[in-house]
Amino acid sequence: MTELVKALAMELRDSVETNDAVWQDVRSGKDSLQNLVRASLELLWLNIEATPERQLLTYETTTYALREGEQTPAKLAIAREQYTFNDSTVADVLEHARDATGTDWRVPVQTLSRFTLSVIDGIVLRWLVDNDSAAVRTQLDLLAEMITSYA
Repeated sequence: MTELVKALAMELRDSVETNDAVWQDVRSGKDSLQNLVRASLELLWLNIEATPERQLLTYETTTYALREGEQTPAKLAIAREQYTFNDSTVADVLEHARDATGTDWRVPVQTLSRFTLSVIDGIVLRWLVDNDSAAVRTQLDLLAEMITSYA
């Protein structure tokens, strides 16, 4: 289960990291950072939107691990490893964006990563409920602005 969850997370990360168009001709400064973060969120979203069943599977895996974790601590470890890996993945993207734009974060990148992931989790879960992609894009605009307010 851990490997499945990591594979899904790596697929999302790769949808951002391997798209050279987003990382080309990046300028320096906070505005460029916000544009880069928003473009990265959009690439992430395109992958999520194309794979609703996989997204649902990640929630099911997490809730299963949490539910079973009391009797089997190794299962609880699956959920914890999932979030640790995802936090690291988001932190890598944020650091890449910071490096590309010559900016600095005013808070630890791990804090921003955890916040970003928490918001994305909520956005995805809400989208699985109401399938409102236009609302998601507005929320991603807000998220990019919130993240870069700490640059």
